[in-house]
Amino acid sequence: MNEEGMMHHQTGLSRRPERVASALFLILFPLIALLSAKEVQGHPAHAKPVNYPFVIGFERFHSSLDDEDYLAEGGFILLNELNCVACHAPPKHLDKQLEGVEATYLSGIANRLDPVSLELMIRNPRFLKRDTMMPSLFAGPDRDLSEVEALKHYLASLSEPVPDYPVGDIEAGRSFYHSVGCVACHAPEVGYRPEGIPENAEIELSGLPSVAMNLADLYHLDALTHFLLKPHEHRPSGRMPDFKLSEKEAVDLAAYLRAGPDLILPENLTNALAEGASMKPDEALIAKGKALFRSKQCHACHSIPDEAGNALAKPQAMPLADINPDVIGGCFSERPPGGAIPFYGLDEVQKRAISAALRRLESRKEFDLKGEVDWRMKRLNCYACHERGGVGGAEMAREVYFGFSSKEALALGRWGNLPPSLDGVGAKLTPNWMERVFLGVNGGGAVRPYMVARMPLFGHEDVKPFLQQFRKLDELPKGPRLGGKKGTPDEGKAVFESAEMNCRSCHGAGAIESSGAPGINLAFGPERLERDWFEQFLLHPQAVQRDTPMPDLFDETPEGRRAIQSLWEYLKEIGSK
Repeated sequence: MNEEGMMHHQTGLSRRPERVASALFLILFPLIALLSAKEVQGHPAHAKPVNYPFVIGFERFHSSLDDEDYLAEGGFILLNELNCVACHAPPKHLDKQLEGVEATYLSGIANRLDPVSLELMIRNPRFLKRDTMMPSLFAGPDRDLSEVEALKHYLASLSEPVPDYPVGDIEAGRSFYHSVGCVACHAPEVGYRPEGIPENAEIELSGLPSVAMNLADLYHLDALTHFLLKPHEHRPSGRMPDFKLSEKEAVDLAAYLRAGPDLILPENLTNALAEGASMKPDEALIAKGKALFRSKQCHACHSIPDEAGNALAKPQAMPLADINPDVIGGCFSERPPGGAIPFYGLDEVQKRAISAALRRLESRKEFDLKGEVDWRMKRLNCYACHERGGVGGAEMAREVYFGFSSKEALALGRWGNLPPSLDGVGAKLTPNWMERVFLGVNGGGAVRPYMVARMPLFGHEDVKPFLQQFRKLDELPKGPRLGGKKGTPDEGKAVFESAEMNCRSCHGAGAIESSGAPGINLAFGPERLERDWFEQFLLHPQAVQRDTPMPDLFDETPEGRRAIQSLWEYLKEIGSK
């Protein structure tokens, strides 16, 4: 089955209401009343969520059509990303694969969500975020409302200073969202037409799943801006990367994400909501809630924010290997089971996948290097932007939402706006440049002035393994350097400026600017590229980097080899200045 054919399963799709009734109202009635605001389906923050935990690494690559062995691969992703291993210890030989995920830091949660939203999140997170991966311990019929109240008071006490940011420009935020790469993971706004698209061109609807943002409209505006500026301070899992936003970009983006309809509520709920939103802290309830946070094992996923060390709890439930994959119930329950068992709301495909993975726990082997890279790229959703080994890359329907920096950049075609393939990247980039790209050190590794999309930063521990893994996997065959007499910088400059090679039609070199499309400045070459890769690429561009716009200009004659050597020497000289 090819990647585009791995369509996500559609079971459980339903329209998302913008909010649910207040917690105080829910206490009075046995059934949950879902209140919907005026529909603004086009806005990405109000996109319809699925009705089960959304795990992008599973959703994009697995479906009900998978055979059992392939579906089990998705089951292992679910075991990790749903953090099953926080309670159920994996077999020792799978410790490195099934590390689990540390959930959102709760310090400052009171600055992000109001008391009503906090209570609903405690009762059943799916009330507010239907596709959440967070399970509920208080959705069952035996829930203790006094415990819910105490936990709410505890979480509402976890505040920290948030700067006052200016109010952003919604239209600027809309344009930025649809050009910088947000749409690689999140839904585009239905009906939005990026700048430069011909009026008669039809915008194709995206088919691959999107990571929903249906909490963005609940965040306080300053808190949302702060999160966008420093996502790793809030979410240690690293699934939301740091796009290195300026304050202006962040406030504009926050203004756009918060732009939506006003909530329409029945009159008899207005006072209840106002009362819940102005809750006064109760020290006794705060202390009780903090104790419950530990006794309910909330710290299996969330570190305790106001304790030294912030250590997560060790798994205490039945080990994964002892779970019967054929038993219906427990975390697989269709309805909240109550007691200490969390409720996830899994759909049938996810249940099948997890059961298939549990049956293969003991026989599963440690990853080889290729498998480990693929696993990490799926977990971090690197495939949303980058292709590697024929897998992943931006969905064709989303390519239009990756911006070009100028009209001249359009000449580069898909190379001018889309993130590059990662095929051969370990043989291509020097170790120092790999660190710049993946860790953001020394000013980062951005060299593509034609591209609006950015390479975001993930947590260092999440991406550090790539530095060695790519280099080991992508080694070019070692052969002798180009033979013949060593070239000179002056000869290299002549090659660069010659009408025959016409390098300047796409590239600049140091202070010399491109005369056409704004390609990569070649002065970065010797610092950025491995010399073996550079030489082989110029000799056989299509063989080294598939579909590259680089023409085949050099041959393997002594003259051609000397020209490549001379060009390298010239680039070394201007790059050192």
